[in-house]
Amino acid sequence: MLERLRNKFKSSIRNFLILVFRRGYASLFNYLPMQYTSLYMKTLGLSEISIGYLRSLGDAFSALTSPFLGFIADLKSLKKALMIVMLIELMAPIFYALAWDWKLLIPAVICSTLTMSLTNVVEVVYIANLLRRANRATGFSFANTISTVSSLIAPMIAAIIVEISGGITKSGLKPLFLTQLIGLLIFAPIIIIFLEDIGGRGGELNIKSEFRNMINILRGRKWLQRWIILEALGGYVWGITMPYIMIYAVIYKNATPIILGLMGTALNLASLIANMPIGKFADKIGRVKVLVAIRPLFYISMIIFLLAPNPWFLILAWTLRGLFFASISVWQTLSMELVPENERGRWSGIKGLISGLIRIPSATIGGYLWTFLGPESPFIIALLIDLFIRLPLIYMTPETLSKKEYFALYSEGS
Repeated sequence: MLERLRNKFKSSIRNFLILVFRRGYASLFNYLPMQYTSLYMKTLGLSEISIGYLRSLGDAFSALTSPFLGFIADLKSLKKALMIVMLIELMAPIFYALAWDWKLLIPAVICSTLTMSLTNVVEVVYIANLLRRANRATGFSFANTISTVSSLIAPMIAAIIVEISGGITKSGLKPLFLTQLIGLLIFAPIIIIFLEDIGGRGGELNIKSEFRNMINILRGRKWLQRWIILEALGGYVWGITMPYIMIYAVIYKNATPIILGLMGTALNLASLIANMPIGKFADKIGRVKVLVAIRPLFYISMIIFLLAPNPWFLILAWTLRGLFFASISVWQTLSMELVPENERGRWSGIKGLISGLIRIPSATIGGYLWTFLGPESPFIIALLIDLFIRLPLIYMTPETLSKKEYFALYSEGS
């Protein structure tokens, strides 16, 4: 009995470290083109509204795919689910690099959006199931710290590649996607070979039954319903702004590739420094308290970004944004602890489906806001949504730090 427990512990630690390694290299290579994808679309002739349409299409595919991957993770195999994500991840830079006009951007955007959302479904469930509640936020912080270390150098590497290749032009940006693809191909076999599977609960995949089980998770638990609304609104906060941030920085704040690189470096460095302390603090005083306390940094960073009198202030804005982003590990921890371990795949699926469907138009709305109300309007509206709607919803979420107390409440809702 003791030997079996010891072997299980060693296996969990090994799996956790392999997933941390996976996060590290994926962050490095996926971050290389991240700041430039919307700028790349502009070089292929797309307007802000057209970029919004493409992003919304990617969100639609992501919303519809998320629950099925959740079924696979819960019923069959987390490793198989991760392999599917890694295959899609490899397809994105291939389509971006091959794009000679905007049409090939359609599968590129779909694959890159799927990678971001489905990785969040599978890796987060995988890591949550490997860690104990008492140190889960710290564990997520460690994983995010390693990925932040990797992504710390990516912005400046990307800036140098762009400068050497001809600047912010189609030919100057293509090498970013080729570098991304080569890096992902080199390290993917390590995960395929050495990561051990965590089997699902078994049984045949019955779509109708699984959707019914997903809905049952929400019945009588209003805080879970509120959490889905919270994530859906988050899709608008990020969806109406993220495709246009770097376009705004370049056009209206005169940011060069070097400034963009320094912005990314400042964000990742600040997040790296704050990751572990914030995770430990969340394990000590609670997840909800930490999320509420750190949120104002996001609002301040957005205001500085919009009012920056010269490009160097963008680096300050992104430093504060990085401190705020360090709370992502706490967010991931709270989100997974809201349901029992054997329901996390389905929970990720249902919240991904509902919140994803709700936020499909967000990027398109951002494009229209930019075009008809002014380039600043998406950022201002995002800030107001987060401050006056999302922040109160976070505050209303039950604390999960005490497993006994929280699941007493969870059982009452069933």
